[in-house]
Amino acid sequence: MRLPREISPGAAARRALLADLLIALALALAAIALAAGIGIVGFAALLVLLALLAWTGVEAAIRVLAARRATGR
Repeated sequence: MRLPREISPGAAARRALLADLLIALALALAAIALAAGIGIVGFAALLVLLALLAWTGVEAAIRVLAARRATGR
């Protein structure tokens, strides 16, 4: 089964967000598995990684909202 080719921009954005969330989940699970092996330093690194990912997500959301506001949507 293939995904439809003719989709709205909103559906494309939701699909891209879902893909990003699944990739982030896989990265987080990999980081947790690695952190479990290296102890407290790994846990601290995981926290920093999650904070950086959240920061990047917020910046991307602000960029999208600013672009929508500029185009009047």
